[in-house]
Amino acid sequence: MRHLVTGLLLAASLPVLADGKATLESHSAQGGATMEVSWAGDDLRMDFPQQAQAGFMLLKDGKGYMVSQMQGQTMVMDLAKLREMAEGMGGDKAAAGLTDEQASSVDALEATGEQETIAGLEGDVYRLQWTDKAGNAHDDTLVLSDDPQVRELMAVFHAYQQSMTGESDPIATELEERELGMLRFSDRFQIAELSDETPQADIFELPEDAMTFEDMMRSAVPE
Repeated sequence: MRHLVTGLLLAASLPVLADGKATLESHSAQGGATMEVSWAGDDLRMDFPQQAQAGFMLLKDGKGYMVSQMQGQTMVMDLAKLREMAEGMGGDKAAAGLTDEQASSVDALEATGEQETIAGLEGDVYRLQWTDKAGNAHDDTLVLSDDPQVRELMAVFHAYQQSMTGESDPIATELEERELGMLRFSDRFQIAELSDETPQADIFELPEDAMTFEDMMRSAVPE
């Protein structure tokens, strides 16, 4: 799941978003994973049908959340607050496990002249060279498209990434400037299905009976 989310975080953004649904697939040393994505305007929801215990991720009103079950209790974690807590305790973005997955710079992005069809959409193959925040160099193959809906999907993922890290991603910025979205990121993830169906509005609501991370911390500390 981590590589699926991370691959999508390296994406382009748009100023105006529409609605849609998508199925995304990832592959890693730990196996494959599937993510069901729904978005409407600036709101985004990510579900993991193969991992029900993982709950779902939500971007609502510009804020990122993770909703999960813990000992029978619904838990809502505000990602910005978690980041602030980690930084306040002397941690950094490595606490989120993203340091070796987040880009520090884009060193080169060049079209190879080849094309590839993914989810019924034809995209151009690019070679991406980038450096992560740990200083490691990467050389990956991307399939990019200027299809508006692909760019919309990438836009909401970029917004979710910003809610987690508090900053933009250099690769996202590069793709935004080129007005491109991502169909495939190396062998980490690719879009399997894409539609312009409008999801039900209530799926973007936070659970009313949920416990926050702060509630959990307070209940764990005796008065």
